Amino acid sequence: MVMAEISITPIGTSNTSVSFYVARAVESIKDVPDIKYQLNAMGTVIESGDIDSILAASKKMIETLHNLGVDRVGVILKIDSRTDKHTTMTQKVESVHRHLR
Repeated sequence: MVMAEISITPIGTSNTSVSFYVARAVESIKDVPDIKYQLNAMGTVIESGDIDSILAASKKMIETLHNLGVDRVGVILKIDSRTDKHTTMTQKVESVHRHLR
């Protein structure tokens, strides 16, 4: 299972708010095969069975912003690739919650 967190930021827009651009980027990956995603306050977590789908979704998000006229896009992409067991993003969060007091 491969998970990634992508934080995508348009640079040089006329507004300090980025929610419009983030929404368009997230919408762009709805039809990418073999991925699930979950938006959070600081980025979007993407889950897939293979890295190629993660990279395709990331590329699509970046291209979407460029197609909206954004000349520069900042991206932070953190990838967790695991072959020893199949763990979903939901299971990872539940595991931490079990240890909270």
